[in-house]
Amino acid sequence: MPRNKSISQQIRQESRNQILSAARFLFAERGYPQTKVSDIARETGMSQGNLYWYFSSKEDLLKAVLQDGFESFAAVLEKAAAHPGSAIHKLDSLLDDYLHFARERGDFFRIFIALLAQGGTDHMKKLGFDTGQIGMRYHQYLQAILAQGQAEGVLSGDIPVGLLVSFYFSFFNGLLITYGADWQNLPPDQIRNAVLRLIGANSKPITGGEE
Repeated sequence: MPRNKSISQQIRQESRNQILSAARFLFAERGYPQTKVSDIARETGMSQGNLYWYFSSKEDLLKAVLQDGFESFAAVLEKAAAHPGSAIHKLDSLLDDYLHFARERGDFFRIFIALLAQGGTDHMKKLGFDTGQIGMRYHQYLQAILAQGQAEGVLSGDIPVGLLVSFYFSFFNGLLITYGADWQNLPPDQIRNAVLRLIGANSKPITGGEE
């Protein structure tokens, strides 16, 4: 029986996701320059020709991995900003999704940091990504949550909200750089309470998602 259009599209999307997942893993483990298209094909169990049907080159595949990572992380922040309730509940939701993202897509952060170390923001621009604009988008989502926290009186108003945003992201960047993928195995409640203290939370430490 011939496949209908919907099933064919689903199969193509699943294959594309499989390629992205394999490329993300290998780029993170071996480094982008050291990874060959044949390595990615072997990881997926596909032929190189099949990979080229989805992506025209290894650089095209890298761009897709980065685009997927940037957009997926933005979705995490956007979801938290739209989460109902207090700023503390939004921060708690953000942390849960942040940790889930780290487990599922943590390799993306390692690739991004490695690329920055190799060529800085200029290299990212050559790949088609303006990290300044991307970072601003991330900051705007978090800034809205933290500003709400200051308005509610659960976050100290002594520190400018823009600086609190930097504290928040620097905390996780520091964990990633220092511990790599191992930081995601730290107890979530301890991470949650450490973040709240760092950004000047006036509420009591929370456990299991409660204030």
